[in-house]
Amino acid sequence: MAYPEAGDRTILPLLVTSMAVVAPLLFILGIVIGNHLQGNETLSSDSISSWLSAIATVAIAILTFILAKETWYLREAQIRQLQELKRENIRPNVGISLENSPAGIHFFNVKVSNFGKGIARKIHFSFFDRDGHKVSTTGEDIVVDEFLKLTMFTAGIRSMGINQVLSSFVFSFLDLTDQVGGDVFKAYLNIVVDFEDVEGSKYSNCFEIDFSQYGGFSNVGGADATYTIADEIKKLRQHLVR
Repeated sequence: MAYPEAGDRTILPLLVTSMAVVAPLLFILGIVIGNHLQGNETLSSDSISSWLSAIATVAIAILTFILAKETWYLREAQIRQLQELKRENIRPNVGISLENSPAGIHFFNVKVSNFGKGIARKIHFSFFDRDGHKVSTTGEDIVVDEFLKLTMFTAGIRSMGINQVLSSFVFSFLDLTDQVGGDVFKAYLNIVVDFEDVEGSKYSNCFEIDFSQYGGFSNVGGADATYTIADEIKKLRQHLVR
């Protein structure tokens, strides 16, 4: 349903009101001029009163219709605002990102997060290359193949709660370089995430991962300190058990 612009709805009542006030005056003026041209100087007060009553009734009816119409527009606007507010309060927002693993800078984890205000359902992932062509089967793209090894990227995710995060190791830059047989930093991914809220409204997010942004990364001191300490404690425990 199309609605008039706010400016049009503001001018319309003023215009109609002005016409309703001016019309009786013009009508009476027309009667006076007509009688004068016909040589009849007398004008029946009863006829004028009757015409004025009729015109006033029509003017009131028009103004009542305009008021009802404006009230309806206001009601429709309030309903749309309430619906939009309700939708925003249950709207999920699923994102995907790559992050370094604590085990080493060349190890990468993929993280899927729902940082929206509602539960996300029926989450599906689609992969596209730099030219916008969809990559859906293994063997088409080596980098995509690493993602497709994880079930959530092939079968999707049934549901994710608010602030829920799913994280998993996805690939090593060193292994990926050997598989690509060239410059791994030329790789590019465009991942489209489709999902729904609890009422079935559909949403879509698009994430571009350009591997060239990881060129030149280095890490002084090796792996994450917390991971290193935990690994050393594990080795010490195994040594004591023996």
